[in-house]
Amino acid sequence: MRHRLFIAALALLATVCPARCEDSGKNEQARQMFESLFTPPGQLPVQDLVAEGEELEAEGAAGHLIPSAKVKYFFKAPNFLRFDRVNVNPRQPLLGILKVIIRDGESYHIFATHNYPTKSGIDPQIAPDSIPFCLTRYKKDASREFYYLGPESWQNTTVHRVQILNPADPNWTCIVWIDNQKRVPVQAEYTGSADKPGGKPSKKRVVWSDVRQLPDGRYFPYQAQIFIDEKLREMRVYKGVRINVGLDNTLFRVIPELEPNQ
Repeated sequence: MRHRLFIAALALLATVCPARCEDSGKNEQARQMFESLFTPPGQLPVQDLVAEGEELEAEGAAGHLIPSAKVKYFFKAPNFLRFDRVNVNPRQPLLGILKVIIRDGESYHIFATHNYPTKSGIDPQIAPDSIPFCLTRYKKDASREFYYLGPESWQNTTVHRVQILNPADPNWTCIVWIDNQKRVPVQAEYTGSADKPGGKPSKKRVVWSDVRQLPDGRYFPYQAQIFIDEKLREMRVYKGVRINVGLDNTLFRVIPELEPNQ
């Protein structure tokens, strides 16, 4: 009798285990795809980044994109950020004025024209659209879960869809399309919490393009289009991208030296 029960148990395990093992493998595959973004074989992960760029915003009923700022971006792992922005939109106040935004994972500070913050607060711990997807990491990101959704054709290239959930932020979900050959994201769709109680969840989609190879061999998208509820609202255009240059922590100190953004 015990022998028959043992055989029956083995048979049941054989029918259940393939699905569970397959799911487990897919989840690990998805995690590896995500964590190897911008890191080709033989290269170190991105520890810091410097890039210049232009930001454009949609204006008017037609939503035409017009230049809004010239920017220099600085990033240092896991979540040090600095953006030096100069407003170039004559319709906006403070034309030509340099504004510096610093985030360190705990707080943020905004400076304008002098060495004292005009605004400070708690770091939202949300990856900014101005830095390539996945580089910033916060404490809550340690609980993220990854699910492989399968391959898909994207502009004559096979990409892989990965779903990301985060129990530490249950209202946030993301699906990212990954070119695993070049190790870059090509698109991501986000769902976040509603802005107001009872409102609809916010939806955002970012599409990366103009992928170029850097001198160290890794690939980087030089353009990002940002859609809110399927309307193109912003664009980022990069140039002069440098990775792992050895940025010093003093660049992200609370009172920066403000210099004109070239």
